[in-house]
Order: sequence, then structure tokens, then C-alpha cells
Amino acid sequence: MRTMLLNLTWLIPGLPIIASIFIGMLLLNFSKTMNRLTKPVSYFIITSLSFSEIINFVLLKKNIYGNDLVFGSNFELVVDRPALIFSELIGLIFLLIMLFSFTRLKRKNGYVRYFIFLGLISGFLYLFSFSGSLFHNIYDPSIASLDKIGISF
Repeated sequence: MRTMLLNLTWLIPGLPIIASIFIGMLLLNFSKTMNRLTKPVSYFIITSLSFSEIINFVLLKKNIYGNDLVFGSNFELVVDRPALIFSELIGLIFLLIMLFSFTRLKRKNGYVRYFIFLGLISGFLYLFSFSGSLFHNIYDPSIASLDKIGISF
């Protein structure tokens, strides 16, 4: 069970990136139609980010840590407590931004592109949080201090 959940780690950054690329390809091919479908595009990208958050929360709650090899042995995602906490915070912030944007922004030209970029940025920030040494050199001291204060998820 633990290894199965750990093997799903690639879905955390993968879902928003894949959804954004899919919508971006549709936007390139059917720009007039896609610019009119603002609500379904928003729902699709928000749902992909929500599923990433659910997977991330399950890994965090069940204390599942380790390395997940993606694309053979060339690329690995390092899953540990600071990375999961940071990625959970990233996801919640982007979910709030997307929900606020969905309710407040006018649906004009560029709205679909805006959501595509939000999805891509959130996915790449997820990748950054699971990148291992680069993440740990920058954010590990601040996340460790949050753990010491007693903030738990």
C-alpha cells in the first residue's frame, strides 16, 4: 500500500501540468471555441489541482516518505515531510488564487491563458518542492522551524 501511494507521487506535479498542456493544445487548435469555454476550462484545471492536493494530503497524513523514480533512473522525486508540507502550502495557495480568479475575474480574452499559466506554475512549483537537494538547501530550515513550533497537518 505504501509503495503504491509512493508510486503515485508523480501525479502531484503531473496532473496540473498535463491538464494545462492539454488545455493549451486545445487553445492553439480551437482558439475561438476555447476562449468561450471559460467555465469548463477553469473547472478542469481546478479539479486537477484538487486531485494533486488530495494525493499530497494522503501522503502527508499517512507519513509516507521515500524516493519515487520517474522516467527510469534519470529523474527522481524526493518525498519527505518538509517537501510534502511545502507542496501542500503551494497547492492551497494556488487553489485559493484559482477560486478567487474564477469568482472575481471577468471572462475576457486571456482568461483561459491565465488559467493555463496558473496550472503550469503550480505544477512546476510542485516539482521544485520534490526536487531534493535544491529544495532542501533553500526551504528546509524554514519548514523545520514550522515543525518545531508545533504546526502539524
